[in-house]
Amino acid sequence: MSGAKDSSTPKSARTQTSIFSFFSTPSTKATQSANGTRQASRDRDSQDALLDELGDLVDNDMLTEVEHAEEKHASPIATSNKRKRKAAHVESEDEEMDLALDDELADNDDDEDDDYKPEAAETAASRKRGSRSRRRAIGDSDEDEDEGDLEVDLSEEIEAAATPALSRREQGKSRDGNGSEARIPSLSRMRYSAAGSSSSASGTPLMSMIKSQTGTGKPALERASTLLMSAGTTVSSESEPLMRLMQRPAAGTAKSEAKRTRAAAFAKKNDGRYAWLVDERDAQKLRPGEAGYDKRTLYVPDSAWGQFSAFERQYWEIKSQWWDTVVFFKKGKFYELYEKDATIAHQQFDLKLTDRVNMRMAGVPEASFDHWVAQFLAKGHKVARVDQMESRLAKEMRERGNSKKGDGLVVRELTAVLTAGTLVDPTLLTQDLATHCMAIVEAAHPREDDGAELATSFGIAFVDTSTAQFRLCTVANDDAQRSGLETLLVQVNPREVVYVRGGAGPGQRARGGTDAELTSPDAPDGMAGLSQATWRVLKNTCGPDTDWIALAPRREFWDAPTTMRELKQAAYFGTDAWPAALQHAAEHERLALTSVGGLLAYLRGLRLDVDLATLGNFDLYTPLQHDSALVLDGPTLTNLDIFAVAAEGDSGSGTGTGSGSAAPAQGTLFALVDHARTAFGRRLLRRWTCHPLRHADAINARLDAVDFLLGAADVRDTCAEVLAGLPDLERGLSRIHAGRCKVADFLGVLAGLRAINELVARLRQECGTAAPARVQTLLATFPPLESLLAEFDTAFDARVAGAEGRLEPVPGSDGPYDDAQAAVTELDAWLEQHLRDTRARFDCAGIVYKHVGKEQYQLELPATIDVPPDFFRLSATKAVSRYWSPPLRAKVRARAEAVETRTMALDSFKTRLYARFARHYALVLRCVSVVAELDCLLSLAAASAAMGAPACRPTVVEPAAGAAAFVDFRQLRHPCVAPASGFVANDISLGSGAPDAASMILLTGPNMGGKSTLLRQVCLGVLLAQLGCYVPAEAATITPVDRLFTRIGARDNMLAGRSTFMVEMAETATILRHASPRSLAVLDELGRGTSTHDGAAVAFAALHGLCARVGCLGIFSTHYGLLADAMYTSDTADSADAAAPANSADDTPASHAIMPRLRPMFMACAVDEEEHRVTFLYRLQRGVASKSHGMNVAAMAGVPVPIVRSAAQVAKQFEQRLNQRRARLLHQDSASHPAALLPLSLQSDFANLLRVADLESGARPAAAADAAAHTSASEMPVAGPGPAAENQYWSCIVDHLRRTLAAAPTASPAQPI
Repeated sequence: MSGAKDSSTPKSARTQTSIFSFFSTPSTKATQSANGTRQASRDRDSQDALLDELGDLVDNDMLTEVEHAEEKHASPIATSNKRKRKAAHVESEDEEMDLALDDELADNDDDEDDDYKPEAAETAASRKRGSRSRRRAIGDSDEDEDEGDLEVDLSEEIEAAATPALSRREQGKSRDGNGSEARIPSLSRMRYSAAGSSSSASGTPLMSMIKSQTGTGKPALERASTLLMSAGTTVSSESEPLMRLMQRPAAGTAKSEAKRTRAAAFAKKNDGRYAWLVDERDAQKLRPGEAGYDKRTLYVPDSAWGQFSAFERQYWEIKSQWWDTVVFFKKGKFYELYEKDATIAHQQFDLKLTDRVNMRMAGVPEASFDHWVAQFLAKGHKVARVDQMESRLAKEMRERGNSKKGDGLVVRELTAVLTAGTLVDPTLLTQDLATHCMAIVEAAHPREDDGAELATSFGIAFVDTSTAQFRLCTVANDDAQRSGLETLLVQVNPREVVYVRGGAGPGQRARGGTDAELTSPDAPDGMAGLSQATWRVLKNTCGPDTDWIALAPRREFWDAPTTMRELKQAAYFGTDAWPAALQHAAEHERLALTSVGGLLAYLRGLRLDVDLATLGNFDLYTPLQHDSALVLDGPTLTNLDIFAVAAEGDSGSGTGTGSGSAAPAQGTLFALVDHARTAFGRRLLRRWTCHPLRHADAINARLDAVDFLLGAADVRDTCAEVLAGLPDLERGLSRIHAGRCKVADFLGVLAGLRAINELVARLRQECGTAAPARVQTLLATFPPLESLLAEFDTAFDARVAGAEGRLEPVPGSDGPYDDAQAAVTELDAWLEQHLRDTRARFDCAGIVYKHVGKEQYQLELPATIDVPPDFFRLSATKAVSRYWSPPLRAKVRARAEAVETRTMALDSFKTRLYARFARHYALVLRCVSVVAELDCLLSLAAASAAMGAPACRPTVVEPAAGAAAFVDFRQLRHPCVAPASGFVANDISLGSGAPDAASMILLTGPNMGGKSTLLRQVCLGVLLAQLGCYVPAEAATITPVDRLFTRIGARDNMLAGRSTFMVEMAETATILRHASPRSLAVLDELGRGTSTHDGAAVAFAALHGLCARVGCLGIFSTHYGLLADAMYTSDTADSADAAAPANSADDTPASHAIMPRLRPMFMACAVDEEEHRVTFLYRLQRGVASKSHGMNVAAMAGVPVPIVRSAAQVAKQFEQRLNQRRARLLHQDSASHPAALLPLSLQSDFANLLRVADLESGARPAAAADAAAHTSASEMPVAGPGPAAENQYWSCIVDHLRRTLAAAPTASPAQPI
């Protein structure tokens, strides 16, 4: 338990601590000692060697006790506070040592059946009390004290600690017949002399040297060759060193025989006692690796239960249900770990390992529990907390009058199970952002529009346990790539995922695995587990530290009927109706209700369901909020580095979206806008970032508020000052409702509410009517808190709460506490009168009360006074003795019971006070939501101010009826790049509101020329504008975008079994399936994962579909020169070279576009062909790049020049042959078809027009009406067998054909690819 000494502390200072630190050696030494093995030789001049050997003289029981005492007082703050609290009762330093030791010797053994009996410790303590002189309390060395104050005389401490062990050794040797020959000389009779000197029996005692040597002039112990001299003898320089003597076995015995005997007895007793642990099985008697093995449980055979003591039975009843969890078992003032848990603590954290109550044991002080829990959680362990539900005194009070003798145990219960995804204690939470635990079920069913195919739907529920916020949703009819599920996972980034055992999850023998297999009878309600495709998406999208929890179907993961039954039986919501979200799920979304059941079942096992569910915070969640928010799917959030920076070529394993991070990753959009001052404001800002606004009115209202805050510096400063000092009110409310809030945190919540109430009142005065509508609405909706604050200002004594950390009711306000306090006051009055009577009886005014440990109110009398024989002596020094008189002894006991009763009344008062506050939860939560939104607006204002120049407020307008969407930026730069970095800004115009404007850019240019950066900065500019923030541009005008798509970067998906090209096609399919004329799509180098011809064909088809049938805004980046040529056709049929468009805006192209909505542009560069060097200009220009300049980039990357030249020669020959082939094909087509031909793409457009017209004419009227109801006339999609079955838009189809025909004066031959 004690760690290694602090290397930064001077050695002289380390020798000045108490004897307990001497015994707290690293656990490896203790293990070696327990096994009877030590190194053959030691450095005799090393102080550590001396301390180790002194430890050998102390038996394991005493060693464990002093280590516990040392651990308790390890914290300087705790030590200082303890000394201050008890300073009023202690007048001398020897009493401080009494107090420290007695606390530890008395408190840590509450159970009568514990093998670790306190008798030996009490014997040592009683001998200690009568023999020691000055000494300091444990840990009594503040850093600011003078060095001389740290000197300690440790002789009597060593004597007191070691004497019981020495006595037992001497008694044991006497019984063995060795008699006095085996005696070990008492430490008090050991003396020292330097090597080579001669000393008499009157030399300096050894004990007087084991203290600080600083400034004393005596030879330091570590520099002396210590020699042992018996009293009354003289030794020469050949005398045997003390170290060697202490390592030498006693005459006729082995070294440390007592410890060896104890260790052997423990091994003999427990080898058979716990032999069943060798063959580990779960509760169903399944071994690890067998199908269905449940690592959470442990099978304990009946024979073992019969051998257990009462304490062992109490421990194993809990541990057998939490075998995969580290159980911290409360005993006195320590949390102890046994058997496997103790081994983990010893091996991973170097905690002291010893034996106790027939089990291996390690332990930590109660005060440091949170610290150690955080350490275990960081290592990936789950932690269970078992607390004592009563004190030893309360147990005695409970058992009083009960004729049936109990088992002697205090009541202990499992009070919490802590996992990384369900933490609620503020001291264990390391980040402001939400950490989610998610439950998921999957069901496969035939598609409504095509019964031959299967559709996959998911029910998902997740909770942020720190705020008790539940959200549930159904992802219906997801595609084969699980795009909807992936989007939700990226947004939520769960830390724990709970799923149904039996599918394709880890460690499961596949009982499902494919969509077809999930159509089993268990599939409709989600009880068949997860398919392999779903499992791959989960593993690929969630972070690498995600925990996966498999629960048995129905029994542990409730289905929908069981969930409804459990909700009614548990009565989480009392007599109130269910929350609207749960009621909706019960009626319409059974899969979502099933996922809620799995989540609640899991939380019930963690003892969290009541604390969290009773708040009733259940909301429906929509990953893709089509009606109110800009839709950002999973690939888009990842590709645009919204929450985490993803490297190019990343396999995509784990999103790292930042929900579990202490701070957003630098270089991300969220890091750019995150200037929130409060934790709950930061969580709301993250939700805003996942769902930017979609409607112009809402966007402009938010921009108005940001503008106002930018111009009102005094308001901004006032808000920032108040908000920065607020605690996490949202989490605090959850803890208060659960009744598990610390007093300091409760006071912090009240102070925070008072601060925001004053802030809002001040803002109402300062802002007045000058504030924009959104700010005025926020201030107006803030509910008044004056009555609430007044109620709790008079509910308890604020002075006591702040100074002592306990909620004490105001006198007269709480009956049970008043009665208990009256009893304590009455007993205190009796004690004062008894003291006066005792002084008069013995005619001594110096008689006082002394409090030593738990033995309080000891009458301290001078040693010269004779007391009656019925006085019970407790302790003594040379000058005084301490007693209890017969009536005093009874009253001290009565007072202790009265104090215990008062403590229970205080605990009850605190619980009732928290319950009173929890009744105002909805009111306070509205206040917190208002302040959170205000904090988010301030954050956006701060981000706008920090954007650098140029930056502007975007102009956001709704498109006129029948008008197309557009995006227009002037001198736009990447928002995450500082202006001073030399970043080249560019103008970007898509749509631009003109009838003949291009909605799509075909972007070409050299490798590393800035194409991908341009794509990202356009998307981020739109995101910032719709988020309500300024944009890094000179001017920006946009119409709101309904959905943003990205196909950027080349990466495979190894865990999902998808190649780079497959990933590209999956993302492209999502764009083609869901894009609309109001969407923005950016595609980067589509088709590069396959052959050149296949890739170019796929890219052409995708680009043509977006331009001719969807009509969305977008940028299509490519290196395919053939693709650029295929977009145009020449006006003169006999010239093949005329097909290439102009390379600059100043040239008039000798061709016309077969895609009028497309504008060719390229990233300019300067090339030195001789040196194979390229200078990137990063300037966007009109036209098509002549080359991609891959050879130049290869030379820049360090590819040898001969290889680069050879490659350039091969490329030139390939290009020449390709041009010749194209010219020959064109000549043949012209000769064989004298009549002019329409381009293939235009022929395809006409064929598509006829097909969709026929499709829509045969569509069901209801389907067509439903499609029309969801979109405007200008955006009406083609209706098919189901609503919007064809993702094509009439406005785009008709406009494309009209503009294409208008641009072509005569038909021209098609240009082959």
